[in-house]
Amino acid sequence: MNQRTTMKLFVLLGLLMLLSCGYADRHHNSSSCEQVLVDSLEVRVQDSLFSNLHYSRSQLLEALMQTQDSLVYYRLLALYGKTFFVSSDFDSILYYNRRVKEFSRNASQSSESLQSPQWNDVLSDVYNIEGNVWMQLNRPDSAIIDYKKAYGYRLKGKRLHLLSDLCINIADAYLHRSDLAHTASYYRRALFLCDSLNLSEHTKFPVYYGLGQTYMELRDFDLSNHYYELAGQFFDEMSVSEQWTYLNNRGNHYYYRKNYQEALKYMRRANALVSSYPQMVFEQNFIKVNLGELYLLTDKLDSAQICLDESYRFFSDIQHNSAVHYIETQMIELALKKGNIAQAKTMIARTAPVGHLDANMLTIRNQYLQHYFEHTGDYRRAYEYLKRDRHLDDSIRSERIQMRVAELDMRYRQDTIVLRKEMKIQRQAAEMRVLKLSVSIWVLVCVLLVAGVVIVVWYMRKKREFLRQRFFQQINRVRMENLRSRISPHFTFNVLGREINQFNGSEEVKHNLMELVKYLRRSLELTEKLSVSLQDELDFVHTYIELERGRVGEDFVATITLEEGLDATRIMIPSMIVQIPVENAIKHGLAGKDGKKELMVYVSRETNGIRITVTDNGRGYLPQVVSATRGTGTGLKVLYQTVQLLNTKNKSDKIRFDITNRSDGQTGTEVSVYIPFRFSYDL
Repeated sequence: MNQRTTMKLFVLLGLLMLLSCGYADRHHNSSSCEQVLVDSLEVRVQDSLFSNLHYSRSQLLEALMQTQDSLVYYRLLALYGKTFFVSSDFDSILYYNRRVKEFSRNASQSSESLQSPQWNDVLSDVYNIEGNVWMQLNRPDSAIIDYKKAYGYRLKGKRLHLLSDLCINIADAYLHRSDLAHTASYYRRALFLCDSLNLSEHTKFPVYYGLGQTYMELRDFDLSNHYYELAGQFFDEMSVSEQWTYLNNRGNHYYYRKNYQEALKYMRRANALVSSYPQMVFEQNFIKVNLGELYLLTDKLDSAQICLDESYRFFSDIQHNSAVHYIETQMIELALKKGNIAQAKTMIARTAPVGHLDANMLTIRNQYLQHYFEHTGDYRRAYEYLKRDRHLDDSIRSERIQMRVAELDMRYRQDTIVLRKEMKIQRQAAEMRVLKLSVSIWVLVCVLLVAGVVIVVWYMRKKREFLRQRFFQQINRVRMENLRSRISPHFTFNVLGREINQFNGSEEVKHNLMELVKYLRRSLELTEKLSVSLQDELDFVHTYIELERGRVGEDFVATITLEEGLDATRIMIPSMIVQIPVENAIKHGLAGKDGKKELMVYVSRETNGIRITVTDNGRGYLPQVVSATRGTGTGLKVLYQTVQLLNTKNKSDKIRFDITNRSDGQTGTEVSVYIPFRFSYDL
């Protein structure tokens, strides 16, 4: 029978129904007749929803224009809104559902029709399809709320056989949240309802592939495969959407087993299936995401690029943030495999955090970010993401004990249902014992979990504190060694030799020897300190300059100027931050220079800190000869290390250190240091 003949038959049946209604009492039976027509129309719409979406909507629109009863009208309106789920037009679904709910709230609550089982079924359908929308938009919490409302209305309706489907939907939402205990509980309830309502085995296959996915999340692949095999027996009896779900989940099962070729086989089957239905655009792009990742893992990079680009455009257009986030994660790994480090870095920076991310998505992102930082040589951050991945994996595995208990509980319940008619009293007593045992086990498991969490948190804190202390000890040891080695042996012995050879008892020589001793002692004192007062630093610099005058020459002029109003005794600065630039200026800029030699140290106030400027008229800044970053200047290396260490502990205002050639037209070097007043020197 072709489609045209079928449509004529439906029209004929509809006319017969209308005629039969016309012979009855119109005031009493018109509504019930319309209900019968709606039931028939709903079946036809459901059957043609995937094969001919336009036909389904046109039938509903025609019925909406002809109906006279308000309840029938809004029931049809709810059914019409449901058709937009196939084409992923979620805004339209929410709009029509909102109209139905507003009618239900505003209509007379005393109306028997609004309290009828039929209307409760309508409201259950409305909240169920809304829950499906929230699931597609990655909002499982909202979905659970609507699914539970749908369950409550269904209990008061006539279509009780759909209760198990609602339990499956609730379980799927909890599964998306990685709440595996609630997931298993609602799957068990679904099986319980199937048996209690004497439903056929065919109704159980969604539960089976749901349990298959649950145990896949727990990486119990034996049980997962068992339930998928049970579900696969009913594949030919599934609807298109159910077949797609089964194939996708089956592919995920092999993906997590790292059997990528088998996973590709199922994903390609799913893709071929939905490609035959143009209205299933959401499912088509969803499969492209999974195919893109599998192509990525099997080094089919061009195919991966095509799939990810196409799906990225779709999910960006519908603002599905979690899907966009997941695709961008895949693009990071893809760029890395193509050797495009810059693009990978751009994708990481562009990827914004979203609300909810399931555990599997977080695991994949942690692994790919670990790959990126390993590739770029940032092994510390790579190790951080490795630890995150292990912690997340451990948290999932910790649910296994609960799931084992749940599995035993489920099997026991199934056995008692089968024997319910013959052993009713014994079954009730056994259920009470199981309930008490389950409560005890749950309490024990919770206590053990809490204790385990407390121990892990305490251990991680202790370990983190130990590593922090060890890190800072190493840093301080390196800094102390570098600072101690900064004092030039050549300078020390040259000055000592010169002064001792010249010693003839004069007061000047004695004074110079005393100043040298003072300098050495002060150097050792400053080595032990991370910060000193500005006054102490300037005094130390003054001593050093006086000791160096003999070597530099008589035409050496040095000035130290402190801006009026600054209290040098209360201002703290890093140790050696002035002395080192002064020493470099004398050694590398002024020593050996002909003519007048000038050295100027100027300290001034600048906004919320001070500016220290060390200027000389030497040969100028030659970074190719003296560069801290190239390791040729010991003093500057120590200074840069110290500043960098301190800046990492100060999150707001930081020390700024610059070395340039003079900008006033003269030859020479200018070192400029900005130090905030409220700078912390505590490590």
